[in-house]
Amino acid sequence: MTLRILPVLLFLFPNTLFGQTWIISDYQRFTPQEFFQLAAVNQTINYKKMDRGLLQAAMFFVTNEERIKHGLPPFEHSGLIEKIASEHAQDMVDYHFYSHVSRVKSKQTIGDRFAKEGLNLMSIGENISSSIGLQYQEGRQINIPRTGGMYTYASSSREVILPHTYLSYAQEVVKLWMNSPSHRKSILNPHFVKLGCGASVFGNREFHNIPYLIGVQNFGGKDALQHQ
Repeated sequence: MTLRILPVLLFLFPNTLFGQTWIISDYQRFTPQEFFQLAAVNQTINYKKMDRGLLQAAMFFVTNEERIKHGLPPFEHSGLIEKIASEHAQDMVDYHFYSHVSRVKSKQTIGDRFAKEGLNLMSIGENISSSIGLQYQEGRQINIPRTGGMYTYASSSREVILPHTYLSYAQEVVKLWMNSPSHRKSILNPHFVKLGCGASVFGNREFHNIPYLIGVQNFGGKDALQHQ
């Protein structure tokens, strides 16, 4: 694993999403504990049919676990901020860059991206990541499969390297952010009260087209109008 620093209502029963797509209103349907028990959250990710909304929700709930562990109130979910984060993650894939500064002219800075959605907040922040989409033990060599095959370790062709589950990716990327002082500072910033997460996948052409995930956290403080 490597880290480069720099959303129709569903009829749902406990522990299942019936293969449906996660949507924004679902954030109000589950407690964090219920969310982590959902079968869909614990399935391995099919990167050709990835449920981005579900993956972004997993990132949100795991981040709030860290807030609560450190005695801070959990983040309020913001659909608009999630839109900003999700679009920035997708733009990085579509336009081949990895940066807080976008190549899309109307969304170059984080301030531009928030303003484009009409958000005027006291404070804003952003974490980004780029990491392998497999449950991979860092430092081990990988056998590159033929088309449609599974990734295995070079030391044993029977030791399959599974894709991340929705939950395991969220746990891994939040752990990496928490282990980085500057990213940790944003997650635990008491002035940030809102959060939206974004994720997108691409085949890393520099590493045998192995799936990589771009992750984005966007944070927001209180509305500026509340302080006028």
